[in-house]
Amino acid sequence: MKKSAKEIQWLRLKAEASLNKSSQLQQTLAQNEATLSRKENQKVTEKSVKR
Repeated sequence: MKKSAKEIQWLRLKAEASLNKSSQLQQTLAQNEATLSRKENQKVTEKSVKR
């Protein structure tokens, strides 16, 4: 029985670590998307100012 409890705890820790990595990945992707969006908006603004 102790082995099962330890195994469940280990699996839970692995799942939590996976979720943390997943949320960090989502945050990084969102930051990259925001950066690209700002750069694109800056290019559009610069082009409209030049006209």
